[in-house]
Amino acid sequence: MEITEIITLLGNPLTVLTLLPITGALLLMLVHWLADDEKREMLTNPIRYVNLSIALLMLVLATLIGLEETFGLAWGEYLYQNCEIGAVSTGSCTLISSIGVSWHVGIDALSFPMVWLTTLLIPITMVVEWNAKKGAYFHSLILMMEGALIGVFVSLDLFVFYVFWELTLIPMFFLILKWGGKNRRYAAQKFFIYTFTASLVLLLAIVTLYFLQDPSKYLIDRGVLTGRSFSMVEMTSSAQMAANSGTVWLGQDMQNALFLMMMLGFIVKLPAVPFHTWLPDAHVEAPTGGSMVLAGVMLKMGAYGIFRLPMTMFPHALLEYQDCIMIIGMVSLVYGAWVCLGQTNLKRMVAYSSVSHMGIVMLGIASMQPLGFAGAIFMMFAHGIISPMLFSVCGSFKHHYHTLEIGSMRGVAKASPYMGVYMMFAWMASLGLPLLAGFVAEVAVLVAFWMEYGWWVLLPALTLVITAAYYLWSMQRTIFEGDGEIQLPDTMGDDKPRDISPWENVGNMLMALLIVLFGVLPWIIWGMMSSYADTHFYHHLGGLMHLVAGGA
Repeated sequence: MEITEIITLLGNPLTVLTLLPITGALLLMLVHWLADDEKREMLTNPIRYVNLSIALLMLVLATLIGLEETFGLAWGEYLYQNCEIGAVSTGSCTLISSIGVSWHVGIDALSFPMVWLTTLLIPITMVVEWNAKKGAYFHSLILMMEGALIGVFVSLDLFVFYVFWELTLIPMFFLILKWGGKNRRYAAQKFFIYTFTASLVLLLAIVTLYFLQDPSKYLIDRGVLTGRSFSMVEMTSSAQMAANSGTVWLGQDMQNALFLMMMLGFIVKLPAVPFHTWLPDAHVEAPTGGSMVLAGVMLKMGAYGIFRLPMTMFPHALLEYQDCIMIIGMVSLVYGAWVCLGQTNLKRMVAYSSVSHMGIVMLGIASMQPLGFAGAIFMMFAHGIISPMLFSVCGSFKHHYHTLEIGSMRGVAKASPYMGVYMMFAWMASLGLPLLAGFVAEVAVLVAFWMEYGWWVLLPALTLVITAAYYLWSMQRTIFEGDGEIQLPDTMGDDKPRDISPWENVGNMLMALLIVLFGVLPWIIWGMMSSYADTHFYHHLGGLMHLVAGGA
């Protein structure tokens, strides 16, 4: 890498968004670790504030990028082709010239909502968990997660993409292991084994795809020794050109095999049934901040990966396995919702609701309609705000009442009015109440699903209605019931009931306002998602997508 490339690299806002949080987190942890015992205690709060400051800086930078591009360029033209995205110059810097690995970053209307969501959620998580034990390390790991997650969303080199994909596992593993509940070791190991195994299958697909390239053709950032490239832009372009010309890129059998391998790697992270069992354990044992990041952003990596790679590169395989995707989505939606009915642990109940919501994302993909694609992307974003609020409230309940059992208390609203209001609001948002963010996504997906599968839409619709009734009944018992008497859980002992802390109040208030904002004014981000779905999957894939959508 030449000095000019390094300068270009460091001047790229997307590079800053990715590398600054990781570098800053590592340096802050190193400073705290090298300090003597007396100074460590003194350094804890300053390190917390530095972590929060970096996170807020990343939010400002991401917001400025979004404002510039949203109002300066139509989102339908906002593509990462040719190393440039609107006014955001991406460039490309060689990292490993022998095999064709490069630092190539960019964003489009699919990745930007995820980038902004990440930069938004990280400082909120820090605020909610401001008083976490060993805060210097806790907040630094949260900040490291931010950089790794953004790296996944902006990487346009498959090698670098995979590095960041695996990097996200490390801070989350330690967050669960060091700050989790009594069964944290089991949950951390299960989380790592499931997701790492799936990642190895994804790696096999990436390596296979790499060696299937023709070294005789010109490739972007081709390796000196291999003549091949990890460029995601190059591979996507080849796939789209083949689809537009009426041919099957790499052949139908190979496309099917690579599609299945990538899908397996992504749906485990999503997660979808039957690969979901690691999620409830991870959520129940994880600290509040860990659950917020895991549910808010980390699960979206799976859905993002599906949109970015197998759906784009292997359209013929997508068509062939459309019904399989529909079945997986339907089972995830119905199973996740119905299992919630038997849960007594509040966190586990929320975890299964996440499985159900990711099932809605899969149904949006299976619809093969631009409306369904846009609805699925919007669900990723909306759930990324709603689920962290749910887990924040769960954490407050656990912290103040020392339990997560739903039936252990009556009259939360009387003892802790702010907690009761936030809990009820978050559940209403999760159920898709009109004028809240989740409503837009659910309606879009259900309409698109009906356009493709007709009256089969009644099954997910009925499931949503029944589970909504159960959630409301459960919340009514926990929050409002009591006939003037407050039933405190036995775990309280002699402690007096308390409401949420000022830090928790700030975080929950911000998330509540955003849920209302994107529910009342969904067009703020809906336009870019809709344009992406239409442009990318219709115009770029031509007649094939008309066939997929039922237009043939």
